[in-house]
Amino acid sequence: MRKNYLLYKLGVLALFAVAFQSCKKENGIDNDTVVKKPYGMYIGDNLGSLYNTNTGDSLKLIFPPDGYAPRSIVTSGMNILWVKYNTHLSQDNGLNFNPTDSSVLKGLPWQSIMLNVDDQDRVYLVSSKPNGIVLSEDHGKTWVEDTMWDPGVTSKLVTSLTQLKNKTMFAHDFTTDKIYKRTSKTSPWTEVTANGLPASGTGAFYLSHINDALLLTDYTGNNGVWHSEDNGQNWAKYTGLPATELLSTDAPFDNVVLVGTDSMGVYRLSGGSFVPATGLNTYTSVRAIAGKNNIYKNNAEKQYYYLATSTGLYRSEDGGQTWTMTITGNFSAIF
Repeated sequence: MRKNYLLYKLGVLALFAVAFQSCKKENGIDNDTVVKKPYGMYIGDNLGSLYNTNTGDSLKLIFPPDGYAPRSIVTSGMNILWVKYNTHLSQDNGLNFNPTDSSVLKGLPWQSIMLNVDDQDRVYLVSSKPNGIVLSEDHGKTWVEDTMWDPGVTSKLVTSLTQLKNKTMFAHDFTTDKIYKRTSKTSPWTEVTANGLPASGTGAFYLSHINDALLLTDYTGNNGVWHSEDNGQNWAKYTGLPATELLSTDAPFDNVVLVGTDSMGVYRLSGGSFVPATGLNTYTSVRAIAGKNNIYKNNAEKQYYYLATSTGLYRSEDGGQTWTMTITGNFSAIF
């Protein structure tokens, strides 16, 4: 009798443990306290409004429309910086924006005109000033020209910026198709001799990257997307993209390269060639791309990919293969 009673008690305890576990967790996520580190995302629309979200399903308006669509958005420290016609700074979570730089090059529509570099504690911005780049070491409040150029560099115009995973920075000027490299905060910009790229003047290229591979995308669509695995020295072209303007290129989480097109949705790099993703409305233009993640109490991570488009905000939970619209709208920038 004692043995049977003991087995009965153990059985009850086991059932209780299973029941408790099933109530507490689902798919490996601790539902008791849910998210330990939620993401924050900023989205700008074509009317100049700025929104914030940490779910992707609803937006909070933090800055009303002013008629100037944002071209680039970054966060630095506790500040928000965005480029419209000029560069503006908010130190109160977007409630107020004040002009902080007027030298940013006008007319360039891609995100990579501004770059926050965490390991240097700097923000970089392409500029009309003689040295081509201005930088801020106080999270966008003040700006100075970047004067650290190799003496052999004669032309200092810069139209886009990026940083590889190995922390090497690159700058590019599409008007001359020159590429520049900086290996550390204290090293100068030096010119890279590039081989294999299209002839100068045939497109309007802008920089991006995936891991330690450098990417150049032709905004006009005439020349597609090119890649270099040796710090910009030798280049080859990806295939599979349509003959239309290529509005945005990004690699969220350094997992996969996504290219947003004019009116033909988003394309995903797969096996060395681009393939169209599914789920976007017909004739959707994809202007900006971002990746966000939630960290849960048990350290599980969930990654989300987002697109700012002409028809709405889209989200992918399968690495950019399929997309679902979460919010309708006409969006131009995302970070």
